[in-house]
Amino acid sequence: VIGADNKYNTHKFISGQPKGIVHRAFSVMLFDSQGQMLLQQRAASKVTFPRVWTNTCCSHPLHGQTPDEVDPPRDATNAEPSGIFHAARRKLRHELGIEPSQLVGATFKYMGRVHYWAADTRTHGPSAPWGEHEIDYLVLIRLAPGQFTFTANPDEVMDTAWVSSSELAEWMASPRDLWSPWFRVIARERLFGWWSDLDQALARPAEVPILRFDPPPEFRKGDGSHSERAATELGDLMQLEAGHRWDSAERRALTLACEREARRYDLTCRSRSKAAAAANKQGGYGKVATHKSSTLRQLVRVDEVFSAVWLKFGSGALASNLSLPAADAGAAPGSTADLLFCDRILGQVSRSFAAVIRQLPREMVLDILLFYLVLRALDTIEDDMEAFKADETRKCAHLKAFADDYLGNEAWSLDGVGEGAERELLQKFGAVSRLFNRLPAGSREVIRDVTRRMGAGMAEQVGVDLGQGTADMDTYNRYCHAVAGLVGEGLTRSFIARGFETDAIAGQGLCTWPFCAREEAVPRGSNYAIANSMGLFLQKTNILRDYLEDYVDGRAFWPQEVWARFARTSDLGEFARPTAHGGGLYAGAYDEARDPAGFSIIGKGARTSALACLNCLVADALELIPDCLTYLRLLKTKEIFRFSAIPQVMAIATLEACFDNPQVFTGVVKIRKGMAARLILACEDMASVEAWFHHFVVRIKLRCPPADPSRQKLVAACDEVLKLTAAGARQRRAESRRNMMLALLLALAVAALMKYALYLEAPFAIMRR
Repeated sequence: VIGADNKYNTHKFISGQPKGIVHRAFSVMLFDSQGQMLLQQRAASKVTFPRVWTNTCCSHPLHGQTPDEVDPPRDATNAEPSGIFHAARRKLRHELGIEPSQLVGATFKYMGRVHYWAADTRTHGPSAPWGEHEIDYLVLIRLAPGQFTFTANPDEVMDTAWVSSSELAEWMASPRDLWSPWFRVIARERLFGWWSDLDQALARPAEVPILRFDPPPEFRKGDGSHSERAATELGDLMQLEAGHRWDSAERRALTLACEREARRYDLTCRSRSKAAAAANKQGGYGKVATHKSSTLRQLVRVDEVFSAVWLKFGSGALASNLSLPAADAGAAPGSTADLLFCDRILGQVSRSFAAVIRQLPREMVLDILLFYLVLRALDTIEDDMEAFKADETRKCAHLKAFADDYLGNEAWSLDGVGEGAERELLQKFGAVSRLFNRLPAGSREVIRDVTRRMGAGMAEQVGVDLGQGTADMDTYNRYCHAVAGLVGEGLTRSFIARGFETDAIAGQGLCTWPFCAREEAVPRGSNYAIANSMGLFLQKTNILRDYLEDYVDGRAFWPQEVWARFARTSDLGEFARPTAHGGGLYAGAYDEARDPAGFSIIGKGARTSALACLNCLVADALELIPDCLTYLRLLKTKEIFRFSAIPQVMAIATLEACFDNPQVFTGVVKIRKGMAARLILACEDMASVEAWFHHFVVRIKLRCPPADPSRQKLVAACDEVLKLTAAGARQRRAESRRNMMLALLLALAVAALMKYALYLEAPFAIMRR
């Protein structure tokens, strides 16, 4: 048991959980002293499988009951499941009016478990939004001799019947009545065998392995979500489990891995949504949908369209300062080809960031270009979850050796790791090393040192189970430091070493980090704390945005210390279920047009706990912004300011787009391309950067739900940023008003000139007549 949820949510067969949520159940087969079994016909008012005939009683153990109905995990030495027996007594009384006193002296026997699922297509059609997905505890009860009476509850049961084994076999073979899918499985696989000798069945030990059965085609949805692998996953799993002793660690690991893969398939297979699959995130690693604005919604924003056109064709804002070495200028043989390769691959592995790198000062553009490609190659090794699946020690060795053994080794390359352009980068890494070896010694040392520390930090995480995120906030921060904070340090050291910036940008800010030395303990106070805050803000924004992709990859980073406060289960993937992220309660949380049947029921029992967790982590990221603004204010060089400011402004725009947004849990949220163009053009001075931070933080504050558990923290973080950016926002508003006034005056002047021209032309028109 990993948690509890309400009955509505566990039985919804909808996008995001096409087979519902697997949960515990029990099925009672009650026999009288003569060996006849009591059947019931489920009431017509039942949501799932109404009017079908089934075993005596079937229901669920409940969380929080007295006496306790939740049993511990079962193994070969477990006693009878007392919690299931408590639940069975409760439901026998509720459904059939069987008082506990009538069960005194009866024999209760737990027989084993059946795992099955079935969509209720008989009641709700091929788009059925309801179904059952249960691990069903099978219980035989034989009554003691004597008088036995019961009165069925009409809200639960519409008919009952006592039958013998032969009568039931004949009845179930007849097409005149419907039977529950779970009872068909129980009867076919075990019941008739037990019934042939009840005395022996009641004396035998319970089966320990779980029997698993996939549904026949008539109990699968018709939208494709129950086809292909999904149609056979339980049978396939049972075959694999048969090769291991049930109580072995290997069998348990196998089962958990298969269940996780089934969940990943539910979230990423084409059948979950053909429209979403067509929009899958671009790139070698894209496995989930991308949520971006439609072309129409982009085109109606004329200012953004103009910005995009102007950025591409007219502004010169990101003009490249990267020049190829001329052959007659002493270029080393092959260096031109190497530089062409590095420039091309940069554009392929980072289309958005490539132009920002190329516009850096001519003296250091190659330093940063190579720095980026080195770290991208290292990150590709860390990110690949397939190449090193069989031997993660190889990945660890590569990460640790990269800085000192691979970087600068012009003969080294790596094949079979990464996808697309990232794979090519590793295959032809010699080009990077050859250019790296020609950099000044100071530049090489900065790049090698940061690569070494980053590789070591990444290696620490290899083998760590990140399927459920990082352990706590400290681990979360340290991971962000290892993959992004160190980048901020390295860039800052490069800017200073090349003489473009001063030591001021290497100092302490408001945030105190355990991985940064105390300010007074290092020369000139250069502990790189604000540089780390810059990197952590970018990385935390990416981690929030990439929740779903990271989860399905098995390497999530949301800290358990935080998300466990909001989840009902011990699985971070709970938030990907529409029942946890406001399905039916929030616009955009569920696609009504694609699944109207699911949309009609999604709001029943739905929660917003996923959004509350998201907003809590947004508040944590917002607290880094004061340090980021301090760093940007201290920069002296325009190109470096632009290089540093553009990712930060993009990050706050992305953070605002993700805030309180259920689409974070169904794909990757992207800002509009036109908006990105406006932001790039705006990053020319600090006032404009402040104005945009102010704009997005105002939007976050206004959208903060009144009942959000983190509202106080969110509002405090927003207010601090708004105070720091108020001057820039006022300046830009004043400039905007002046520009509007000038535009209005210009329009009036043009209109007056046109009117005057028409006035002068009128006499000549009369004369011509």
